[in-house]
Amino acid sequence: MDNETRMVYCDSYNRSHRIIDILESFKTLETSGVVVSTAGRVVAKRSMGKAVFFDIADFSGRIQCLGGMAQLGEEQFNLLVKVVKVGDIVGVSGKPFITRRGENTIALAGMKLLTTSLLPLPEKFHGLNDLNLRYRRRYLDLISNSEAREVFRKRALIISGIRHFLEERGFIEAETPIFQKNPCGASANPFRTHHDAKDIDLFLRISPETFLKQLVVGGMDKVYEIGKNFRNEGVDASHLQEFTMLEFYVAYWNFLDNMKFVQEMIQHVLRMTVGSLSLDYQGVGIDFSGDWKAVNYRDRVLEDSGIDVLAYREAEDLLAEIQARRIDLGEIPARISLGGLIDRLYKKVSRHKLVQPTFLVHHPASLIPLARPNGQNPQVVDSFQVLVNGWEIAKAYSELADPKLQRRLLEEQLAMRGAGDEEAMFLDADFITSLEYGMPPVSGVGLGIDRLTALITNQRNLADVVLFPLMK
Repeated sequence: MDNETRMVYCDSYNRSHRIIDILESFKTLETSGVVVSTAGRVVAKRSMGKAVFFDIADFSGRIQCLGGMAQLGEEQFNLLVKVVKVGDIVGVSGKPFITRRGENTIALAGMKLLTTSLLPLPEKFHGLNDLNLRYRRRYLDLISNSEAREVFRKRALIISGIRHFLEERGFIEAETPIFQKNPCGASANPFRTHHDAKDIDLFLRISPETFLKQLVVGGMDKVYEIGKNFRNEGVDASHLQEFTMLEFYVAYWNFLDNMKFVQEMIQHVLRMTVGSLSLDYQGVGIDFSGDWKAVNYRDRVLEDSGIDVLAYREAEDLLAEIQARRIDLGEIPARISLGGLIDRLYKKVSRHKLVQPTFLVHHPASLIPLARPNGQNPQVVDSFQVLVNGWEIAKAYSELADPKLQRRLLEEQLAMRGAGDEEAMFLDADFITSLEYGMPPVSGVGLGIDRLTALITNQRNLADVVLFPLMK
């Protein structure tokens, strides 16, 4: 056959089963003698005279097929022998049977070439190990690695499980803007862009927080969003500049209510995806069962560094104490804020030690200007983080509803940004106005989908749980 004849691109194929459906019901299908039809990519092929064994795979699984001259007829058999190659996509029909070697197989009664592959699959088909190639051409990774397919199957299951958990409890999903005039809701440096038609400078959102709170003001007392955030910060194994977050807000709850709820939600997701509350992550056993330990932020940093972070009002004084104790925080920006310095100290001396699921509670107020100050000690806020394996999985607090105090705190943040602190917050005037109409007591949570997925699927790098991570 000439090259033109080899090019085949069909418009459809009628499948009765996915490959996983055949494998899961194989004994029943074999006993009944039913003819099944399925389709997939040829991933292995070996000829044996008048018969050809080949494997096909779809996203759900892989199965062996047996094509013989007597069963297929001369034309289809010659197509299988001379034209079909590894990488092509074929449709097959036949009866399931088990070979003498005990392998589940489809004995073909028919076969059709559906799509011709012009490029060869990677040489090491059973494991595409070039990370750069895996990230740039994720489709090859998914073709080659069943482990990669399982990671992204579980990621989808995690997200759908979270949605189901929230919606069963009365939450409404909302969509908030990606383009924002004043990105607020986190201490982060935003990405900048320009809207030509409106001739205005905009930012990619760092968080949907202030918009979701406006919806709470409007009466949506249980609201959530799962979507992309963008932060122009460093990239490492646990940070991506484009990442997926869940944020939700509940009226009339405080941070203690949300501690119980977040624990229940994560435990639900684990049961659904892995069937257990225990994980092995990179050789470390992690137990999510029971009630997780709560650790006070100030006490933990004091224990690990000897420094009481609440005793300092100025970043310069705290930095002098850090240097006197010879704690190396690396290069410190010239105009770092007190909150920024406290955060660096905590991350240096404490965060990596929080391996088992832990609630880190009552952060210094300078760290979270959107949170409600604690009633007994306004130096701290009513907040918590969920720490696992030294990673922040979730962050939550009782929200600050006082518009005058919120304006003052955000004006202080804006002044720090003007003085050179690129991670200080912007002031979202529309959000402040919404608070002036009255926001009920509310607690909100931000949870990192990528990090939770990496933990559940035992991946070292967040790029391994994102289908298309940004590459140079």
